[in-house]
Amino acid sequence: MQVDVNGLVDRMTAAGRGLAGGIWAEMESYAVPELKKIAIQVEAIAENHAQYTLRGAEILFDMQISAAVSVIVAMTSMTLVLVQNAINAIVDAVKDFINAATGFALV
Repeated sequence: MQVDVNGLVDRMTAAGRGLAGGIWAEMESYAVPELKKIAIQVEAIAENHAQYTLRGAEILFDMQISAAVSVIVAMTSMTLVLVQNAINAIVDAVKDFINAATGFALV
């Protein structure tokens, strides 16, 4: 399955806007570029699906999620738990797409 990176970023951004408590407004300027990196990682896994085991794909995906959380935490006054929960909610909103695109139950 081919991944439309910009379309996936748009879907994740829309999910972020729906987060409760105004968290999106606080993290948006840092989150959008990080969400794009996550989408690019999903694209890379999808394009090279045959070369990955599920565990290998999970490691790559989790590393990108961790990097995104770290950047957002470092650039805002938000806490690790708050940002991790926000990113988890955003990814959960697009998990069906990610799993279909990569061919793994990645999320």
